[in-house]
Amino acid sequence: MTDISKERIGGEMIDDGSRRSGISIKSLVSLVMLCAGAWLVPSGIALHFATHEGAARWGHLFMSMHNAASMLLVAAVAAHLILNWKVLTRYISARAEQYLQVKRELLIAVIGVSGFVLLVASHALHLS
Repeated sequence: MTDISKERIGGEMIDDGSRRSGISIKSLVSLVMLCAGAWLVPSGIALHFATHEGAARWGHLFMSMHNAASMLLVAAVAAHLILNWKVLTRYISARAEQYLQVKRELLIAVIGVSGFVLLVASHALHLS
């Protein structure tokens, strides 16, 4: 017996077909994103410290862990977007007017975060 999950959007029931044999695909994808993201932080920190000379073996291990977690995260985000496309597009179109009001804050956030990341990453270029 297969279950088919239904969502209520704007008062109307939507059959999304993402529940099969008792497992919710949407929940599974969300949990994969959470777990992969949780692996990225410690493996990235460990990779940063293990890249010094004499730790090549550990550096390779942490790089492999970090790369695997990032690939899983990208795949899960893509699946999440596909599974939730209707919901996301309806939400964005319903809230488009509100999003336009935060353009200035978004611009400041994008420039600020990008500037900070590029400044911190510039040490890799050995600029003097």
